[in-house]
Amino acid sequence: MKKLYFISSFLFLSIALSEGMVAQEKGERVNVKETPRVVCYTRTEIPPKLGNALHLGYSEDGQHYVALNNDACVMALRKVDNEPGLSEEQKIPGVMKTLKAPYLFRMAEGGFGVLALRTDKNGMSDPSATGSFLFIKSRDLVHYEPEQLCHLPVSEALEAISCEFDEAVGKYRIRWMIKGKVFQSHTADFLHFSPVKVASQLDGVQEKITGDWYNFRNACFGNSLVLTAEEGKYLKNKLGRIANVDVLPLEMSVPASPSIVSDIRKKRAILLYNDGSRAEKRVIWNEEDLKCLASATPGVYTIRGKIFQYSFNYPISMSNRADPNILYYQGKYYLVSTYDVEWNRIPIRCSDTLDGLTDANHRWQETVLIQGEGPHWAPELHVIGSRLYMLFAIIKGDKGVQAYMMQLKENGNPMKPEDWSAPIRVVKSDGNPIYNDGNTGGLSLDMTYFEDGGKSYVCWSDRKKFFVKGKDVDPGPVLCIATVDPKEPWKLTSAPFVIGSEAYSWSFCIRPLQLAEGPFVLESKDDTIYMVYSGGGVTGGNYEVGMLTARKGSNLLDPASWSNSPRSWMNNGSPVSQVGPGHNSFVKDEYGDLYNVYHSGHRPRHTSVCPVHFRFDGSPVIDMAPYEEVNPNLKEVEMHVRVTSSSR
Repeated sequence: MKKLYFISSFLFLSIALSEGMVAQEKGERVNVKETPRVVCYTRTEIPPKLGNALHLGYSEDGQHYVALNNDACVMALRKVDNEPGLSEEQKIPGVMKTLKAPYLFRMAEGGFGVLALRTDKNGMSDPSATGSFLFIKSRDLVHYEPEQLCHLPVSEALEAISCEFDEAVGKYRIRWMIKGKVFQSHTADFLHFSPVKVASQLDGVQEKITGDWYNFRNACFGNSLVLTAEEGKYLKNKLGRIANVDVLPLEMSVPASPSIVSDIRKKRAILLYNDGSRAEKRVIWNEEDLKCLASATPGVYTIRGKIFQYSFNYPISMSNRADPNILYYQGKYYLVSTYDVEWNRIPIRCSDTLDGLTDANHRWQETVLIQGEGPHWAPELHVIGSRLYMLFAIIKGDKGVQAYMMQLKENGNPMKPEDWSAPIRVVKSDGNPIYNDGNTGGLSLDMTYFEDGGKSYVCWSDRKKFFVKGKDVDPGPVLCIATVDPKEPWKLTSAPFVIGSEAYSWSFCIRPLQLAEGPFVLESKDDTIYMVYSGGGVTGGNYEVGMLTARKGSNLLDPASWSNSPRSWMNNGSPVSQVGPGHNSFVKDEYGDLYNVYHSGHRPRHTSVCPVHFRFDGSPVIDMAPYEEVNPNLKEVEMHVRVTSSSR
C-alpha cells in the first residue's frame, strides 16, 4: 500500500525561530538547522495557576517549533505547606505557588535542570522567595523531581536567572539580574554559593518565536536547548500529539470453507502512529466483495474495506450530561450521568450500540432511574462480584454530600427503577457513615470501584474540615482509598487513606483550594494502574484531568505507592474545540476496544467520547481526535486474500 503521510494543519503547525540562529554567551551566532531543540516558556492572559508554570516547545530542525502538551504546562509547582512563615491555617490547605522566567540547562551528571523564579498565586513577586530561585531536576524533561527553593546570598528580588556548568571550575555558574544589573556565583550543590561577582550578561538568550491561534498563545519565552536525536524523539513522542500515519499491508490466507466470510470479517487492520505505536482497528468489509468470496475457488482475491469508527458527533455526543459513565452489560450499553438540567434525578439510557447512545441517532431508550428531594450526581455503574451496582452521591436536605450505592436485584432490568434497591449509604467497617451528617462533618462523593491483585477498592473525593483555634479550615477535596468486600461493597473493610495529596497549581480552584474529584481507573496493557482525576475548577476552561499511577500488585493503601503527575493529561482545547474537559470514565466495547467518556463546557455541560490509544511506552492517550485515530486519507483499505484448498 502506498504510504500517505497526512497530518492536520493545526497538528504540527510550524513556528519560525528568527533566522534559525541562537545567540551564545559571547555573542557569536551558531546555525542550528536540522538540530532538535526544546524551548521553555510561560503564558500570559490565562489564569496564573495555568500560565505561570513550565511549558515546552519542540523543534525537529531548530527553526520550526510546535507547542507540547497542547500548549499547556508540562510541570506545575506543588502546593507549599511546610515553609517557615506559614500560619497553622495556611499549612492545612497549603499555599499555591507559580513560576516565571524558566531557564533550561544540562546537568553535569546527565539529565536536565530547570531554574525559575517563584511567584505567588497571582503570578506576582513572592515575598517569601526574595533572593531565591527554584531548581528542578529532570531526567528527560517529561518527569520532574520535586522543586527546591535555593537561597542566594542576596536580599533583593531577582528579575531573571540562568545557569550553565562551568567546565573550568567544575561547578555550576548561576547568573541573575537585579534592577537591570547582572551578578554571578558558582555552586556545586545549589545549597552553597561562592562570593557574588558582577557579570556582563546572563547566559543564553530569550527566544523570539511568533505565536498563533494554536501554538504559543501569549507565550513569554525563556531559552532553548539543543537535544540529541534520541532525547528529541522521546520528548516529542511523550508530550506531542499522536496521529495515524500509515496502515500495514492487509493480507490473509484462508481455506475455502463455509466460514470464510466470517473469518474475513474478524480481520483487523494494524495502524501505525507517529510515535512508533500501533493499534488494531476493526474493518467494515465491502459486502459485494464478501459475497464473491463465499463461493470462491482457490486463488488470490482483493477485497475493499473501510476502517471502522464510531459516529459520536464529535465533539459533542450528548447534551446536558455531566460526569458521564457508560457500561457494556449483558449485551447492551447503559449511560448514567449527572443531569445538568434537573439535579434531583438520575436518568439511565440504554442502546444496543455504543454510538447508539448519542442524541442525533435516537437509537436509545431512557428512563428516570432515581429522583429525590436534593441533588443527585456523578453516578457510576459497576459489576461488583456478580451483581450490578450504581455508585453516586446525594445531598439530603441540609446535610452534606455523601456516597451511596444501589444494587440491582438478581436478573433485574437496569432500566426498571423498581428492580433497584433503595440507596444504601457507604459506611466504615464499624457501620458508621464515613462522615456524620452536616456540612462541617465532611463530604464523600464521586466514588468509583476497581480491582487489583484479587482485592477490591473504592476511591472517592473526600473533604473534611479541620479546626484551628475554633475556626474551621477547608483543606479542599482530596482522594481517599479503602478496601471493600465485593459481597457488601458499601462497607469499607479498611481505614481510608489519602492518595495524591501532592497538589499542583493547575489543580487549584479559584479560591484557591486544591480540587481532586472524579477518580476512575483505566484498564491498561502494562503493569501500571492509571487513575485519572479532575481538578482546577469544576466547569469552564480551568477544568483539567490529572493522572495518578501505581504499580499493579503494590500496596495501594500506601500513599507512597502512588505518583501524581505535575502536568494535566487533558486540558482546555484538548481534545480540540472543547472547553474544560474532565470527570472521565472509560468503557470497553463488545469488541474489546477502550473509549474515554467525559464532559466539557460550562453549565450546562455535555458528554463526549473519544478513543483511548496507548503510546509507544504503554502510557495512555485519552484526548485523541477522530482524525488522529484514523487518518482520513488512510481510511479506505484493501486486502489480498489467498484462498487455499479446503482442509480436511
